[in-house]
Amino acid sequence: MRNVVKADLHLHTVYSDGVDSPERYIHEALRQGFRAISITDHNTFRGSIHALRYLKESDITNILLLPGAEVRTNIGDVLVYCIDPQNDDFPRDIDELHDWALERDCILVPAHPLDVLRHGIGLLNLFRYRWDAVETHNGGVIVPLLNNVTYALARRLSLPCIGNSDAHCVSNIGTCYSLIYVEDLSIEEVMKSIRRGLVRPVERGFSTRLWRRMRSIVLRRIRRTRGTS
Repeated sequence: MRNVVKADLHLHTVYSDGVDSPERYIHEALRQGFRAISITDHNTFRGSIHALRYLKESDITNILLLPGAEVRTNIGDVLVYCIDPQNDDFPRDIDELHDWALERDCILVPAHPLDVLRHGIGLLNLFRYRWDAVETHNGGVIVPLLNNVTYALARRLSLPCIGNSDAHCVSNIGTCYSLIYVEDLSIEEVMKSIRRGLVRPVERGFSTRLWRRMRSIVLRRIRRTRGTS
């Protein structure tokens, strides 16, 4: 019998351009009833590695951390999920990244693919390359229609669809998320279920997402201003 896991697999912390620590994300996710999250800082596994260490040291076992990163490739941003995060030696060429991921049994998911203003891979590349799943619902997309169109295209391509908040502060968690159907709560099982399409994206109301997105932008600008003062 499969269990339903509430998951948000696209979160940014202070290890890239987020404003909160991995610890804060973990506790906020637990408060909201999430059973799985992924720290996906830009071009680095460091946020995920920090979170894994914190979970172990704190003996927190009721939430899963799927190691991840958001890699800026030559065609746009791609979420990379791996069982064993190692050095940040990601190839930036998409063909090389595919080979790299295959060797390490990692999952590649284009992030907000149609939002080209935020480095989405674009329509043609969605069709041109092989993907394990597609982020069809992204909490950072201001225009809801983009999520709807991406979902329709992914379904046409028979690709699994996931939803994520793309949070840059803890208040953004859950603006979009995924329900993943698993037999047990493990990294391997979550990745297997995503690949098999045993996942469903969920999107909260537009007004909620817009408010949380604007709040995130303001907090990030305040952090950058303080960092340069």
